[in-house]
Amino acid sequence: MKRIVYTAVLAVLVVAGAVTSCKKSDDTANPTSGLDRQPMLINYADNYVIPAYTDMLSKMQELKSAIESFNANPTQEQLQSASNVWRHAYATWQKVDLLEFGPAYDEQLRSYMNTYPVTTPKLENNITSGVWDFEAFGSRDVQGFPALDYLINGTSLDKYTTDQYANARKLYLLEVVDKMIAKLTRINESWYAYKSTFISSTGTDVNSSLSLMVNNFVLYYERYLRGGKIGLPVGAMTGVAKPELVEAYYSQELSKNLLYAALATVKNYYQGVGYNGVQAGESMQSYLRAIGTKDESGTPMADVIVKELDEALNAITNIGTPIADAVQNDRQTVLKAYEEIQDVVALFKVDMVSAFSISITYTDNDGD
Repeated sequence: MKRIVYTAVLAVLVVAGAVTSCKKSDDTANPTSGLDRQPMLINYADNYVIPAYTDMLSKMQELKSAIESFNANPTQEQLQSASNVWRHAYATWQKVDLLEFGPAYDEQLRSYMNTYPVTTPKLENNITSGVWDFEAFGSRDVQGFPALDYLINGTSLDKYTTDQYANARKLYLLEVVDKMIAKLTRINESWYAYKSTFISSTGTDVNSSLSLMVNNFVLYYERYLRGGKIGLPVGAMTGVAKPELVEAYYSQELSKNLLYAALATVKNYYQGVGYNGVQAGESMQSYLRAIGTKDESGTPMADVIVKELDEALNAITNIGTPIADAVQNDRQTVLKAYEEIQDVVALFKVDMVSAFSISITYTDNDGD
């Protein structure tokens, strides 16, 4: 694994909130003082977060329509149509998952949308018993996109036609989608009110918008992208591959695409690219560049991060088969991609966070 040595910011936070940097003549100066963070917050709220939740809700409503059509006429053609819409919605989720702050944090959205792997015996028991409660403790692994993957792509058509529990299965399928829509609807509506709070909280304390957003961003990258999408399946820490832990297990050809899309989203979001794919305004990258942190070669850390993310994206493209197969048959290639992704963790979690004069507030759970 390659390693970069950083001389600009290996910060020591003191009571006054100062950040030490070898690139500044005054070691007691806070490099973020005098910088206006509000344009960055406005850009993220207006040009990414709100459009993202609006689009995600729209995709889920399209999926509901497809499932309703299937339930009314359960044919293979209708099932395939629902599968296609599910795939588009799941791809969209990769652009939304990193936004779990504010209303999404309050709703615990991620746990309802994408807890995987799905626990199929528990799900099947729900259907055969005719009793389920998606808000109950321990129910996150029987709903969301992974449950839909199983119900749409991992279940034979006869389970919806001639099976004695066919009607219960159709109802379960529909109610999984309804739960996701209900969560997204509340978040989508809440963001219009929360926006003013978000863009007006321009400090760097633990409850500031910058701290909440960046902590979630880094947590998502470290635990859910690096760990969940590739680290756990390849057994990066355990040495034991677990292909059953891949995302989209019943549509395994998607797993690599979802990983790539998620990482590309991280890069775009860091750079302030709008949800529509257009460069829209101030960002974590431009803010880091304004602070002036550099590596030992004099390269702005803001640009080092982009370079490392590009290397990670390239490494993912080298995985030639579905991740579930590659972790067993081409493990070194997958480990190489994991290492490239891992290289960015310190850049985000130490260098960027320190330069921003904020602290990591989540607890590590590094089991991948």
